[in-house]
Parts: sequence; structure tokens; C-alpha cells
Amino acid sequence: MKRGVFLDRDNTILANDGDLGDPNLVRLLPGASWGIRALRESGYTIVVVTNQGGVARGRYGVRDVDAVHARTAELLERESEWTSREPLVTKWIFCPFHPDGTVAEFRIEHPWRKPAPGMLIDAASEFEIELKNSWMIGDQERDIEAGRAAGCRTIRIQADPSGSPGDGLVRAESGADFIETDLLHASHRILRIDGLDGAPVWTSTSAARIVAAPGQLADEQTRETIATVAHALAEREGVRVARIAVDATGIELEVVGCEIVAVGFAAELRRTTNDWARSRGIGPLWMNG
Repeated sequence: MKRGVFLDRDNTILANDGDLGDPNLVRLLPGASWGIRALRESGYTIVVVTNQGGVARGRYGVRDVDAVHARTAELLERESEWTSREPLVTKWIFCPFHPDGTVAEFRIEHPWRKPAPGMLIDAASEFEIELKNSWMIGDQERDIEAGRAAGCRTIRIQADPSGSPGDGLVRAESGADFIETDLLHASHRILRIDGLDGAPVWTSTSAARIVAAPGQLADEQTRETIATVAHALAEREGVRVARIAVDATGIELEVVGCEIVAVGFAAELRRTTNDWARSRGIGPLWMNG
């Protein structure tokens, strides 16, 4: 059985907030093509699964969606310098149905329409994809729900997890296994989690420190929660932690690997715990953030 990555289209691969039936308006998001290439070269079957209710609403037709996908595939392969005879994206699947549509042929609910997992399940059957070892990536919670219903691990794309007040709420409320800023970062996450990034086995350790904002870690229960989150995050990311020490002044971390591993883990821990704190009406836990 194969590993697969199922991708939403709009605001995951393409910059698009509405109905899109014109191939001349296709615009790739930064890093999307190289993220897909990295996954493809690592052996994943790539399938795009997208709701296209604009067909049911009469905004454009099935042929228009096919034209948009053909143009997207062309741009992805050109930008990522893909030269294999096999396509970068194995299949583009879309659901043209919507129960509130105006076109009678498509005015129905359908098991393909996300958050239902029908597109993923049918693609898995067609291409012999093992869903429990596969991933779903999208920018909406319906993508995450579809992935979870199919048995996949999930990543939600959030353009700037630290940039706006609502982003912490997304992290707190999303059912996704991980939140990433874009498809390129999501691909790195997948390769790291699945052990396909080619990283060497490190024998040395590196340290990092996160300094607490005044008074924010005075409570022992808060410190215990932070330590628990740190251990859970390390397990999810595949980071081996040699030491975690939390006191009122901050966190001392020692992880197995080079300095960039320690710094990256500390940054992710900082973001995750700050989002947790904000979701509970607590100010930022750390200095400068």
C-alpha cells in the first residue's frame, strides 16, 4: 500500500477566496510547488480534493474546473522544475455538488462534498493508498474533518499563525494534528514526522531558553502544564528531549541534535503555549511575544 497526501486547492495551493472558473486567474501560493515536489519525490501519491460548489451554483461548468486544474498543474510543474514523465499531482478530484445549488443536475448533497471523506476514500481505493499512513492538508476545518473521517493525519494551513488575534483561536479549536503557515512548511513537517527528511542521527545535544514574561509562570500548575505541552509537542514532532526545566523565569531546553533543531523546537513551543494561553484569556507567556 502507498502513502498519500491529499490536498485542498484554494488557499492551500492557489490564492483564491471565491469561485474560480477562469484558468487565466490561477495564481500559485509561494512554496506550494516545491512542497508538492518534495512530497512527490519522497514517494507520496498526491491527490487534490476540492469542493467546487460554483458548478452547482451555475458560476462555471465542469470543463472550466478541468481547465483551471490543467493550468494549475502546468504552473506547478514549471515552477518546481518537475521533469519526470509521471505527473506531479496524480489526480485532481472535485465535488461539483451542493444541496443549495441552482443547477438541478448538481443540486444534491453528495458523499464527496467535504467535510465528508468520500473523495479521499475513493482515491485511496483507486490508487491503493493506505489512509492511516496518509495526510490531509487544507486551510478550512472541513478539510480537517474530512481527513480525520478518512483516518488520515491532518495539517491545517493558517497563513500567519502569530499574526492576528484570531489565529490563536484557530489553533485552540482546530481538530488538526498540526498547524503550518503554508504547504512548503507542511511538507517539511510530514517528511520529518514520517522520517523521510534524510536527517542524520545526532549524538550531540543543543540548548535553548525561553524567557517568561514577568509573573506569567508564577503559578505551579501553569508550569506543570507548560512542561506537559513541551513533552507532547516533542513526541509529535519526533524531537528527542534530553532535558526540560520550567521555573518562574522560563524554560531551559536541551534536545538531541544541532542548534537549529533546538531553536526550531523552542519557537514552536513558544507559539503553541502562547496560543494556549490566549485561548484562555491569559496574556503572552513569554518576553517579546
